[in-house]
Amino acid sequence: MDNAVNFKTLVNKFYKNIVSSNEVDNSNYHSHLNEVIKSLSNDLEKNLNYIYSYQPVCRFLDSCINNIPEEFYGFENSIRNIKTQLNWQINNNYKKIFSKDFFYNESFVEIIGPNGLLISPNIRVGLLLLGEKVFYPSHNHKALEFYSILSGKSMWQQNNDSFEQKEPGDNIFHDMWVPHAMETTGEPALALFSWSGDITDEAVPI
Repeated sequence: MDNAVNFKTLVNKFYKNIVSSNEVDNSNYHSHLNEVIKSLSNDLEKNLNYIYSYQPVCRFLDSCINNIPEEFYGFENSIRNIKTQLNWQINNNYKKIFSKDFFYNESFVEIIGPNGLLISPNIRVGLLLLGEKVFYPSHNHKALEFYSILSGKSMWQQNNDSFEQKEPGDNIFHDMWVPHAMETTGEPALALFSWSGDITDEAVPI
């Protein structure tokens, strides 16, 4: 099976399991998960214009992949098999606002989406990689967003609430325009993310 298609299949299975076992009372939360599952259930065209790109924080990628727990549906092998194809990016909205250290220690990759390795017009699915000690300042976006921590411990905040530690197996949902921030304090972190709704515009700093 093609490595990108294998990743899509794993994400779909993973999200279906979350839906079947979750009791969160939030209509946007369920709408998001169902939209991702619906989109991933389709055959998706491979993006022939997708180009590999490396960012400095990718120096932590192998260690993060190696630390993904075995129970994560085979994500360890799946991500390892496509890592040489991935187009790691930085958000241009953060340039000249966030520190140079931030760009040395953060990056994301869209694996499935309008510009992904597999093309899907309605959703974005990919990975967020954070270095050992980096603060990701508060930001927001119109898209609905769901994170699943795959590797590493990190601190997460919504609105002005206290930061909470998240570790592999934890999920975080961000509703439209909800401010959120992240921080690592000693180990890198890798998270699976998905967007639905208005996925056109990147996040903006607050």
